[in-house]
Amino acid sequence: MKLRNIFRISIFMLVTVPIMAMGQYYQNIDYGLHSAKFERLGQAGWQFLKIPANARQAGMGGVVAAIGRGDASYSLTNPASINDVENLEISLSSMNWIADLKYQSGALVKNFGNWGTFGINFLYLDYGEMIRTEYQEILNNGLRTGLTEPKFDLGTFGAIDIALGLSYSRRVTDRLQIGGNLRYLREELADAVVSNWAIDIGTLFYTGIKTFRIALIGRNFGPDVTFAQWSEQIAVPPASVRMPMNLIIGAAIDVLEGVDGNPHRLTLAGDFIHPNDGPEKVNLGAEYSFHNFMMLRAGYRFNYDEEGLTLGAGLKVKTSGTMEVTFNYSYWAFGLLGNTNMFSVGFGL
Repeated sequence: MKLRNIFRISIFMLVTVPIMAMGQYYQNIDYGLHSAKFERLGQAGWQFLKIPANARQAGMGGVVAAIGRGDASYSLTNPASINDVENLEISLSSMNWIADLKYQSGALVKNFGNWGTFGINFLYLDYGEMIRTEYQEILNNGLRTGLTEPKFDLGTFGAIDIALGLSYSRRVTDRLQIGGNLRYLREELADAVVSNWAIDIGTLFYTGIKTFRIALIGRNFGPDVTFAQWSEQIAVPPASVRMPMNLIIGAAIDVLEGVDGNPHRLTLAGDFIHPNDGPEKVNLGAEYSFHNFMMLRAGYRFNYDEEGLTLGAGLKVKTSGTMEVTFNYSYWAFGLLGNTNMFSVGFGL
């Protein structure tokens, strides 16, 4: 009976989530006259909050909702899952993002038993140095021509995004965990500066059917803001910046549990994402673990413009003491935009 339940859940995840993805695909096919769809494409800022927080997430197609398994970096995605940290966990990640952007993330989580689990985290995205340009009007004998030309000898400027967060998670029952994440956000573009705050709320529920668990997450809830200051070199005052809020419904199951002497564990997971600045998306991922030492991962991202296949691998090494060190790597295909590689390291006590 138990094997039958596992089989049913696995088939459910493998069939229904891709159907949701295909539904989004067929909505974009033009069958004739129809009413125009309105989507808030490009109408939200703070896009760096959507980048996976570590290489494990990236290697599994960006799945984040129900696969935490005691990883501190999941305080950045589903804070409810950090309650699985047994004592102390540290996670650090680094990646060269598209166009040579530098992206780093980190988290520290400590479990205080009956008091719950607390954590701190950060995200940092550096756009690098860029050449400052201005367009000036071309005049003909003092008369306006309506033409412009760029001016390049103006030096360079930089831009960065920063997020600093505090997380908390607690086990409500033996099956239900809840958590939250409060973050301070700051963005700098040359002399223009804007800051804001955001809240993430997450839940994680173990159904009692083997390891099948489901999760519901609300991310990046916060007010719209405007740039607090800008230099005269910006011709038009910046518009207000909307938060990239989204709702995530996810599920995961360990088809092979890796217990009772079985060295193999196979996890299947999926997320359905409803953002406020674009169409719904589906992320699917799988992770195979051997003796909880070597991990292989793969995933696919549906209904994205250029993203699709992801791959990853990891190693977990126990030191002579009580510390565990985890190394993770992911490969992310971006189509016309090229590929990215992400590296993460974690320390657990």
